[in-house]
Amino acid sequence: MTPPDDRTPAEAYDELAAGYEDVEAGAYNAHLEFPGTTSLLPGVDGTRVLDAGCGAGRYTEWLLDRGADVVGVDASEAMLDRAADRVGGRATLHRGDLAEPLSFAADSEFDGVVSALALDYVADWEATFAEFERVLAPGGFLVFSVRHPVDEFDPDGDANYFETERRTADWAADAPYYRRPFSAMFDPLLDAGFRTDAVHEPQPTEAFAEQRPERYETESREPVFLCVRAVAP
Repeated sequence: MTPPDDRTPAEAYDELAAGYEDVEAGAYNAHLEFPGTTSLLPGVDGTRVLDAGCGAGRYTEWLLDRGADVVGVDASEAMLDRAADRVGGRATLHRGDLAEPLSFAADSEFDGVVSALALDYVADWEATFAEFERVLAPGGFLVFSVRHPVDEFDPDGDANYFETERRTADWAADAPYYRRPFSAMFDPLLDAGFRTDAVHEPQPTEAFAEQRPERYETESREPVFLCVRAVAP
């Protein structure tokens, strides 16, 4: 097994893939992040959408069911296998790392990009947002969700809020991810030419309260996820 300090996100998610349904069904994913992110998505019927960091295919399936032509990209082969089992031949699935240039040679290939809880595993957002802008048609949408910077920062600890800091996700097989301030999220987005269209800090649903009643009041007062919709130039 790869030591935690040397593990890549892909290796960690290869290990997680077999039981990932339990993660998806958990209150934080199913009843906080997922409704928050999908609330920002426009109508996608007849559009071509890139699911960037598609994982086990939850958003891929959601987009397909609403009439989109979907291409899913993920760095984990095992998660792509789960996505393929989930959506069959309805979507095109590719292995690809969001930290690297996308494999699509053509510009303006997509009407939209969705990236749910994937960008936290990428150190350099400047390059990734530039690639999203390249493959999006003019006026295309980008919707992404990440861990909320406020939730990730401990004011009583030794961390510097203004630094982008590499951490390890204990719950996710020691996957390395990056905590960053708001400016390190929005400056690369704006530098790539995107216009921020909506910012959403989702609050837990009633279903969250039923599943995790002990956390409902806290998560109703303190942000956990940040969801953003932006428009390509």
